[in-house]
Amino acid sequence: MGNVYRARAADGTPVALKVLHPTVLERWDLRRRFEREAQALAAVTHVNVIGVRELGEADGRLFLAMELLEGETLEARLVRERLEPDEALAIADAVLAGLAYAHAHGILHRDVKPDNVFLARTPLGVVPKLLDFGLAKQTSDDPWGPRTVLTSQGMLLGTPAYMAPEQIRAAAVDARVDVYAMGVVIFEMLTGTFPFVAEEVSELFRMHLCEPPPPLEEARHDLGVAPELEAFVRRALAKEPDARFPDAGAMRRALAKIPRPAAWFT
Repeated sequence: MGNVYRARAADGTPVALKVLHPTVLERWDLRRRFEREAQALAAVTHVNVIGVRELGEADGRLFLAMELLEGETLEARLVRERLEPDEALAIADAVLAGLAYAHAHGILHRDVKPDNVFLARTPLGVVPKLLDFGLAKQTSDDPWGPRTVLTSQGMLLGTPAYMAPEQIRAAAVDARVDVYAMGVVIFEMLTGTFPFVAEEVSELFRMHLCEPPPPLEEARHDLGVAPELEAFVRRALAKEPDARFPDAGAMRRALAKIPRPAAWFT
């Protein structure tokens, strides 16, 4: 849909400049989705969510100026090396903090995955930040005015490996789709694999819909897991939304209550 450039704001501050391709501007729905991303980010001012400075248009190009981050995505980190369990849970806590703030302000992400988590290097150390609210959805009309339908009935939105059953069914969604995705991310950070793996997307969808996730220790044989953490992940990955944590805030509070160490290499 566009390119991202390293740039400087008028005051000299380094920024990441996301610019839409001109052809995308011809699609009102894509333009509106880009604007929604900017509005979502502007509404979520949290240390664990990338900051937005400005949404504007110049010379017929729509742009979004965001906080410039140095570091790498969680996806890149997972490809390069396995995480220590304590670090994995610390990253999960930080991402849940940002996601909880979004949920509290009526915003769903709908595409939580390691590629949308950035491990930013800062003077205070590495700070995980949630990126890319391009599929964000507001849960009320209050934040951004009257709701506009941007998707057709039955359209799938998200990344298959992290999609909740109700997303696959194209049913109504709420904060619990992000809870499910976080369950997959935590499973992946701890084990190095997904709870469900298949060659065909249709089979992957079937597994999300019907198959129970394997125990963490079964997915990684050199991993020891406290029963409380196993129960926590299974609840996040429950097939029925009502069986999951109601939102990221509740999920984060539950994570904090798990005795440490919650997982370890054997």
